[in-house]
Amino acid sequence: MKRFTLCACTALVPALLLGAPAFAQDADSGEGLDDIIVTAQKRETKLEKTPMTINVVSGDLVAAQGIGEIKGLAAKVPGLTLNESPGGLSGVAIRGVGTSAGSQVFEQSVGLFVDGIYHPRSRQYRDALFDVERVEVVKGSQGVLFGKNTSVGAVSVISKGAGSETGGYLQGSVVADYGDWAVEGALDVVASDRVKVRVAGLYEKEKGFVRNISQNRYEPRGDRFALRLVLDWDPTDAVKVRYKAQTSKLDQTGNTFEFVANQNVAGLTALGVLDGGVPNYTKYEFTGAAGDAFDYQKGVDQSLDVNFELGNGFTLTSLTGHTDFKFRNAFDSDSTPTAYLLSNFNEDFNQFTQEVRLTSPSGKALEFIVGGFYLHSKVNYNYVSYYNGFPVLGGLFGTTSQKFNQVENTFAGFGQATWHMTDALQLNVGGRVTSDKKSANYAKSLLDNLGKPTNLVSLLTTGSSTAKKVKDDTFDFSGTLSYNPTESSTLYISAGQGNKGSGFVNQAALAAPTPTTFMVPLERVRTYEVGVKGRFLDGRAYVSLAAYKMDIKNFQDSFYNSAARAFQVRSLDAKSSGMEMEGQFKLTDWLTAYGNLAWNPKAKLANGERMQRAPRISHTLGARFNADASEDIGLGGFVQWVHSGSLLHQPASAPGDNWSLPYDLVSARVQLTYKPLDLAVFINASNLTKEVYRTFIFGSPVGMGQVGGLNEPRQFTFGIRKNF
Repeated sequence: MKRFTLCACTALVPALLLGAPAFAQDADSGEGLDDIIVTAQKRETKLEKTPMTINVVSGDLVAAQGIGEIKGLAAKVPGLTLNESPGGLSGVAIRGVGTSAGSQVFEQSVGLFVDGIYHPRSRQYRDALFDVERVEVVKGSQGVLFGKNTSVGAVSVISKGAGSETGGYLQGSVVADYGDWAVEGALDVVASDRVKVRVAGLYEKEKGFVRNISQNRYEPRGDRFALRLVLDWDPTDAVKVRYKAQTSKLDQTGNTFEFVANQNVAGLTALGVLDGGVPNYTKYEFTGAAGDAFDYQKGVDQSLDVNFELGNGFTLTSLTGHTDFKFRNAFDSDSTPTAYLLSNFNEDFNQFTQEVRLTSPSGKALEFIVGGFYLHSKVNYNYVSYYNGFPVLGGLFGTTSQKFNQVENTFAGFGQATWHMTDALQLNVGGRVTSDKKSANYAKSLLDNLGKPTNLVSLLTTGSSTAKKVKDDTFDFSGTLSYNPTESSTLYISAGQGNKGSGFVNQAALAAPTPTTFMVPLERVRTYEVGVKGRFLDGRAYVSLAAYKMDIKNFQDSFYNSAARAFQVRSLDAKSSGMEMEGQFKLTDWLTAYGNLAWNPKAKLANGERMQRAPRISHTLGARFNADASEDIGLGGFVQWVHSGSLLHQPASAPGDNWSLPYDLVSARVQLTYKPLDLAVFINASNLTKEVYRTFIFGSPVGMGQVGGLNEPRQFTFGIRKNF
């Protein structure tokens, strides 16, 4: 099957991209694909006329495929990978480059923006994804307009606003296999021509799919809640105001992690893992008096977007954002029924941002955007470890605390200009100057010796601290030369530089009083790209093809070394290069084929190691359909095949089997709509071939094998949706 996958990927994708015109010529001459409008350049542009690689996932597709978190977008976006550590921390990479999930307080190389507001914490990738207009994944160094920590790209989520009429929807669904269920909905209220409100909400109940024999339950189990308000107010013809407020909560017990690679089955059995860690979706874990394994996150986001029309096409924009969230996570680090080690991750985060920009009118020979940005944030992190006879160094007893606090202030000024040299030839250049100051302190202490004053935890943890300040003065830049051979196609070549701020390490090795390396230097990425994109065949086909090269200076790499029983951080140069393609083809009025391909042959650190989260090849092939079964009944859905090559979750230098092997996922959806009532029923089927692969893996602290999370097994979801 794996050998066939590569053949199919190399043969079927070009056939789809190049052979589609034969199908399209035989199709009816109805309308083409819908226009896709993006805002990656801080003004509305058509996707095919925007000279950069942007992968767009529509809100309708997010809803149809049941994508509840950003990690579900990986199948839709070539070159995007996401995984999560036991602490629920997201590791996000674009084109093989991204920040490890093991670096709790590092910012991301792939910046997350929600309605224009920067979300720097890795846990914020776990927020509920629902009722969105679209998601734009922008590739390459994006520091000029998006700002800090977008050295390899950005993910931009745009929420839905109110429609032009009062109405909404209500949807419910249930997973037949495990009993998970969810309900969501939205209501638009049009109070007047100048005031509109949209309220959207979501509630999910998860029953879990991994069997914990020791506790006689399935994990993870719990619920998620989210509520959003979007208010659009036009006080005058020249002023437009959008206010958004969202609150969300995730509360789960247990997790998916279990022994998945076992070097000592007999040893694991002796520790109480009675099956030796061999079966999938089965584990033996218990934490005793230390507490239970859980995951909790609560967040509140607010934004205020005010646009002033100044006359002659000029617009002044003020974008204010505030985000406040906390998360608590407890993980059974020994992964056995004995309560040897329970790890608690605790973070409180607060951030305020303000951006002001002036945008010139579109359609002129010279267009420009200039602006300024300010950020203030605080993060308080506490990593608590409970040792109860942990079987190393003669046995460890005690509770330790590693506290980390950081305050950050950022000022930036930016500008970008586009010169339309002719009707078809454009030059775009831009730059951003940033001054970023961080001050951080770390302290390690013994909270409780468990009545054993001379045990090794007491000796190794002596109450120590360290503090440091850092200032990063950076310059991000970009330049793009683009040519439009037709009204709906673009050729471009670009170069840019992005920076990711210096970071601090919040964990020390067991025997160390402070982190060996407390500060990791600035990461800098230069990206070179050439591409072609456009709509063809009277708008029935869209194709995007790009080749890229990235040179990374001081890549902030981190991983868990099970031999040292500590997170290790290093700063290495790296390179990544490859090609990506994406296409959609409306074969008939009711059938559209789509596909993407990412080829990343070179994603290597300077020491020769393959980078984490960097499969050499991945692709998606699928088709969606929408037809009338009768005058009153509509039939719609999709079928899709996703393939990923093997990838590392820890670097090659870390001991043990840290690979996720190649996998193929097949999913489908069928929906029937009764048009007179605008009522739909649907069935979603995921992982039809029952593939099992590792979503994250690391060496167990007790040795004897690797602990990892597995993907969700095959599931059938039944649902009903009513629009009103």
